[in-house]
Amino acid sequence: MHRRTLLLGALGLGAAGCSLSDPRIAGSPQPPYTPPPPVPPVGADHLAGLEGAAAALLSAMAASPWAGGDAPRFQVLAGIHSLHEAVLMTPEPLLREPAAVEPPTVGAPVTREQGLAAAAAALGTLHDAHAALAAQASGVLAAFWAAQAASAVQSRTLLTASAGALTKAVPQREVAVLPARAAADQLLDRYHEAAYGLESALGRLTNGSPSRTALEGMVSAVKTQRDVLVARSRAASQTPVPGAPAYSVPATATDDEVRALVARLLRAVTEAAAVVVASVATDRDTAVADLVTASTLGLPAGMGLADYPGWPDS
Repeated sequence: MHRRTLLLGALGLGAAGCSLSDPRIAGSPQPPYTPPPPVPPVGADHLAGLEGAAAALLSAMAASPWAGGDAPRFQVLAGIHSLHEAVLMTPEPLLREPAAVEPPTVGAPVTREQGLAAAAAALGTLHDAHAALAAQASGVLAAFWAAQAASAVQSRTLLTASAGALTKAVPQREVAVLPARAAADQLLDRYHEAAYGLESALGRLTNGSPSRTALEGMVSAVKTQRDVLVARSRAASQTPVPGAPAYSVPATATDDEVRALVARLLRAVTEAAAVVVASVATDRDTAVADLVTASTLGLPAGMGLADYPGWPDS
């Protein structure tokens, strides 16, 4: 999607009739070309600035004398938001192919407490701005904004926790768009599958595995969100998709393989949540919040950190 189309889509403006970028208008006589009025700063340009500011602050924190062992994590988070800025500065942001951008620089906050507070505030603002655009958009564009809202929450969460491996962007991969009910049913089924698979994974960990406590918490969180979706479906006078009696869970031989299995199950949930964002026509705020929830399920175990949570890059 072209950068100007992206901005118009965020504003909910139509593109019917003559093109705003066309220097000529059909008919005779032809009036002189008049440039369109500037677009209010609520789209890609505005978000690029917020992303760049967050990246600059996180980079400054990484270079500060008080960062210590947290410096690499701060720099990983800075890289994510620097990428978002570079993508938003391109003519076709949905391709997620970054442009060359000169990153801004800022001074580091004097203390760790000041730095963490400033970063949390900046990332909160970033989440709110992306979520607002996601609520106004539709289809894949809504999922694009929602993924960055979820990314901001991931970063805010990881200011004081370990980061996992990144899922890097693959250009031109898109979130699917389904009938809204089918998308909601798919998400609930992925939660049923995750609850089943995570309990199986928990039983496969070695007794002394450091992942056990985090995985126990994930099992509880997945079941809680599954129950929220079931209750929501019933409140809408719908029949919730029942979980299958059993799901196919690949064999694992080591704790590392168990962790990889858990990561795959949680990624499937997050991708299904992004499909819901792209598919619903109403209550997109709830769909965006569901994507944010899904994107944070694995963070206690260092899993799920991504440039664009929910985007199917692999």
